[in-house]
Amino acid sequence: MLRPARSLAVSQPQRLAPSVRVAARRTPLEGVRLLGALAVAVAAMVAAVVAVEGAGEPGVRAVIRWTARSSLVLFLAAFAASSARRLWRVPATAWLLRNRRWVGLSFAFSHALHLVGIAVLATRFPAAFEPEPATLVGGGLGYVFVAAMAATSSDAAVRRLGARRWRLLHKTGAWVLFAIFAQNYLVAPFFDPRYAPLGLATAGAAGLRVAAWWRGRGAHQAPAASVR
Repeated sequence: MLRPARSLAVSQPQRLAPSVRVAARRTPLEGVRLLGALAVAVAAMVAAVVAVEGAGEPGVRAVIRWTARSSLVLFLAAFAASSARRLWRVPATAWLLRNRRWVGLSFAFSHALHLVGIAVLATRFPAAFEPEPATLVGGGLGYVFVAAMAATSSDAAVRRLGARRWRLLHKTGAWVLFAIFAQNYLVAPFFDPRYAPLGLATAGAAGLRVAAWWRGRGAHQAPAASVR
């Protein structure tokens, strides 16, 4: 399992056992290499969208939509990593938890491209850019947390902040970002069925967190019951 700095999304971190670290080195897609691969994939997706849709307003809006989707998928993977590992002790969940930090940083990269798309829409097509004040406030708050969490996804940042403050920042940020995504993607399927898979993934990630919390709660209560 992970030291705190290995995650952009939040959970109770622990050190990897030596045997796990050795196994991790034999996995080809880990760490910085995984971050690079995911960043290239997201950038290639943006290039493909522009190639198909063009660089006009429809193309910019398509980039915004697709980067929102890639950001959601990457965020949910980091958000649910520790819960999935607690529920299923299989190699896939071990890999995801081990690389949660890098998946989270990939989310930050994707969301940075999403912000670039919004900025292009606002500057090149100002008449088409009419966000509601609540959207600006909520989105701005979300980006503050994305930046803060990305900037503190390192061992040095954990030492500077202290583990307790680091966990508070990342736990708060993770749930704020989840709330922002949820208020979009849990509602969108009711208006457009094409969003149903993303809505189900969002609900599923929350379900994993609740299930893992419930299992942990039961594990803590069992010893107390046996003492009685």
